Amino acid sequence: MNVQRWLFSIERKASVIPHPMALFIYLLLIVLILSAVGQAFNWQAQHPSDLKVLAVNSLISADGLRFILSSLVDNFMSFAPVGPVVIMALAFSLAERSGLLRTLIMKLNQGAGHASMSWAIAFLGVMSSIAVDSGYVVLLPLCAALFYAQGRHPLAGLALGFACVSGGFSANLLVGPVDAMLSGISTEAVALVANKEVSILGNYYFMLVSVPLIVATAVLVNRWWVEPYLSANKGSLIRVGEQDDVSTHAGTLGRGFWVALVLIMATWLALTVPDGAVLRDPQTGSLKQGPFMASLVAMIALSVALLASVFGIQQGMFRSWSTWVKALEQGIKDIAPYLVLMFVVAQFIAWFKWSGLGPVLAVHLAKTLEAWQLNAALSMAFLMIFAAILNLFIGSASAKWGLLAPILVPAFYILGIEPEVVQGAYRVADSSTNIITPLMPYFPLVLAYGQKYQSDLSVGRLLTLMLPYAFTFLLIWGGLLTLWVAFGWPLGPSQ
Repeated sequence: MNVQRWLFSIERKASVIPHPMALFIYLLLIVLILSAVGQAFNWQAQHPSDLKVLAVNSLISADGLRFILSSLVDNFMSFAPVGPVVIMALAFSLAERSGLLRTLIMKLNQGAGHASMSWAIAFLGVMSSIAVDSGYVVLLPLCAALFYAQGRHPLAGLALGFACVSGGFSANLLVGPVDAMLSGISTEAVALVANKEVSILGNYYFMLVSVPLIVATAVLVNRWWVEPYLSANKGSLIRVGEQDDVSTHAGTLGRGFWVALVLIMATWLALTVPDGAVLRDPQTGSLKQGPFMASLVAMIALSVALLASVFGIQQGMFRSWSTWVKALEQGIKDIAPYLVLMFVVAQFIAWFKWSGLGPVLAVHLAKTLEAWQLNAALSMAFLMIFAAILNLFIGSASAKWGLLAPILVPAFYILGIEPEVVQGAYRVADSSTNIITPLMPYFPLVLAYGQKYQSDLSVGRLLTLMLPYAFTFLLIWGGLLTLWVAFGWPLGPSQ
């Protein structure tokens, strides 16, 4: 069976997957039942760092009912993915309705061919992790729009961008927040058995080499498998822009746009470059940890909104406050399906956390892996398989590593495997399967982006598009790390 027939077969089988709303409602019911069963049968595990007993708490109880009802609103309002998406949706709605987005896309389209556009998207997607999750809300809509402008299937552009933003989340040419977050957890974990610090540069050599590997792999998978598959199974594409006079408008950038851009860049520099700058950490002066990273989404959104407003005014698209506000309202309308779904997703994650099912399950699975005691290369290969599967059920990279590191890092360190190696294996596996789990918080957002071009896009079809990337990443990227460990090469300068 060739790849195209295999993907088509998967899509037909995956089409039985229910709508994400139904899926999460079913999961809520499953968590309710399992939490009651777990408490009745006294499911427990012991946390290795503080020896605290982790137990399952029933949601079908007085305490559970109080939690469900009292936290219903807070679960949604404090759900991390919602705020950045709303802010970016407002800003990019102005960019779209002003005509700025289409003008920029047309200019990029004129200066780039099919091949170079794919490589540019893949590289920017991988590098976007330096801004944490901003790539999901900033880059992915542009990926689909750029492919659409070139006459290519927009879902191919969206899939390529998603594969690199999410699948390549741990690879980067620069040391960023992900390195700081994971190395800090690893340092705390190894302290249980040794006085050792895991540097923020612990995986730098490997992640540096991973960038061209992920970019090339994603582009080739997109070219050889995903685009041919979409060409053979196009579905019903929506002809974006033909019924919207604003989105079809394209003009010259003009003097006002360039003046605004220079002022924005000067403001960014003033807020970040000088010693003691407003967005530097007051104690350490760092940009990687502190106000800058916390402000990044807001700064990007405000910058885009200002540029779009200036462009829209000079092009005559925003003739009054009412037209400007209407553009903002359209942004919320566009992401309304995402917000509805996120309400249920937020409840599921909160219920799963409160019940204690996730930690207890992860501890027992991790201890099983620990008991195998294989050599370093095989141990890391099995660890990647384990983490890749676990990632399908627990989406947060930091939450999983916070739970697994106190078990895996000390155990493998005693066996002679350095914490940096264990951390690197976890990062590869966690990134590779991000793109094939509907439980990942940004998965519904990607689905909403795709439905702008194909209204009947289902979870099954999106998963089908992402499977070749996930399997290829795990095989090639995981194989590279296994060989790296087998040859005893350092993953970073501090190992």
